[in-house]
Order: sequence, then C-alpha cells, then structure tokens
Amino acid sequence: MSLFKDALSDKLTSAPADAMARATHPGQAHFAGTGPRGKTCRECTMWAHVKDDYRAKGGKYRGLIKPAICSKYKQLMREEGPAIPEDAMSCKYFEQNDRPPERFAKAS
Repeated sequence: MSLFKDALSDKLTSAPADAMARATHPGQAHFAGTGPRGKTCRECTMWAHVKDDYRAKGGKYRGLIKPAICSKYKQLMREEGPAIPEDAMSCKYFEQNDRPPERFAKAS
C-alpha cells in the first residue's frame, strides 16, 4: 500500500447501534439497553415467567430462572418468539414488575 492509500477498514468504527444489536436476544420486543438503565427482562411484567420455573440448584445453571418468552414480542409479532434469559438488558417496552421473580431458587 502506498503512503496515501490506507485500508478502508482502518477508518471504520463501530456504531452504538452495533453494541445494542449484539446485546439483543432473539425474541426481545426491541433493542436491549433501550429501557431503564440497570433493569433486566426478569424485572419486567412482559417477561412471561412461570412460577417454579427454575433450573436445578445442583445443575449446570445453579438454580437460575429458565428463559421465558416476551409477551410484548408476542403481541407485536403475533407469534411467540424464542425464550429470553432473565439477565437480558431491558428494552424500551419495559414495564416495572412490582413482584419480579427471585433471582435464585429458594432452598427446598
């Protein structure tokens, strides 16, 4: 390459939307991180968690909540999307759940 012809890739930078798109899970109603800062899908009323829907405490995920579908995605797309993990960053459709599920399974 000559002194004046740099590679185009040397000039490119990633856009803020790229980071949001990478953080977004299939099945979320909108881009992750567009909701209230520090909130997760687990804390949203749209996250369709089923009572007692925890993984085994002694298993690979040590009692974390199983992924659940987003009711807002289902409403917008008119079909059920893939399940979203409980720690996914909230989207713009976030609605605070007054009683979000506990993060870890309770001891039996």
